[in-house]
Amino acid sequence: MRNVVIKLARLALSLLLLYGALLALAWLLVQRDPSTRRIDTARAAETLYITEPKYVFMARPRLQSAAPKVLLLGASNTMAGFKQRELQPLLPEVEVHNLAVGGANLTEVRQVAELVREVQTPQARRETSYVVGLWYGLFASDAARWNTVDRHAGDTDMDIERYRYGFYRRTPDGARPLLPARYLSTAETLVLPYLALDRLARDLTVSLRAQLSGKAPKLTDEQRNARVISVDEQQKYLDFWRGYMGSEPRLSDQQVEQLRALVDTLVADGSRVMLVDMPIPSWHAQGAALAADYRERMRQLAPTFSAIPGVTWLSMTGRDEDNGDDQFSDEVHPKPRVSPRWAARLADALRAIPINLSATNPTARNDHG
Repeated sequence: MRNVVIKLARLALSLLLLYGALLALAWLLVQRDPSTRRIDTARAAETLYITEPKYVFMARPRLQSAAPKVLLLGASNTMAGFKQRELQPLLPEVEVHNLAVGGANLTEVRQVAELVREVQTPQARRETSYVVGLWYGLFASDAARWNTVDRHAGDTDMDIERYRYGFYRRTPDGARPLLPARYLSTAETLVLPYLALDRLARDLTVSLRAQLSGKAPKLTDEQRNARVISVDEQQKYLDFWRGYMGSEPRLSDQQVEQLRALVDTLVADGSRVMLVDMPIPSWHAQGAALAADYRERMRQLAPTFSAIPGVTWLSMTGRDEDNGDDQFSDEVHPKPRVSPRWAARLADALRAIPINLSATNPTARNDHG
């Protein structure tokens, strides 16, 4: 028995030394994102984290400080419409971070906000302002969005990242952290070899994965600016979103409640919240039944949210220069030449209300576009 214990101890020590060597090698060779850099999920593929959910999960310790911040939440149209690199120069007095995640619904958006709150002190929360980009696609039900064969039923992409390296455990009440948030940076360092191996595997198989996926090459900004959506393409997009939303006749009430809960939580923290009604092309708005339901829901909800101290409503719809068909490169994303104008409009709206908002004395001005 003693010999078995000694052998196991030696094996454990050998494995520990081997992993330590791999960790040291990864530390020396891997180019890591500077800890002072603003989070911008649009550049996730350029980082060690590769994907937007992993980038948000791992990089969130950068949001710990009490410096005034503007955090962008939403899906890919928020990422593309309010580019961090275009918005930051317009708001030099605050840190601008884009935490939008492609394919998110409001359940996942709320999770992102909760992950941010985990690493922030009460003071940091009071210095944080949130911009939430809304459109009907963000209201996809959890059943339609997350009950797929490639995941544990109901797990969002953020859930997958929480469980991936054992930082969280699954419970009947949801994900629970296994270590305090203050140790997240240390934990990230300890899994650096895994992150580096994943990055290396992705880089070495780019061509193979492109061939197997059959996806068209990513368009350049010039191609996106010049793109015109044909009638056949419009119908394909409409069919896609009908299936994506689960072919439901109305928006998910569950997701409306997620939005209410998100706003209530953030306002209770003393954070400021700006809800932005994002535009889509007119052919999409007219051809999608859920777009009509969304417009009616927002017509009802806008006054309710606007009446909450600390909440501002900004409508980006209803103006030809914002949602004309020639402003979009596909069914939802603005052309690159359009995003600077969107960023300028958002910056103007943010400058019109206090950057810092105390939960005990909130003030805000409502802008209905």
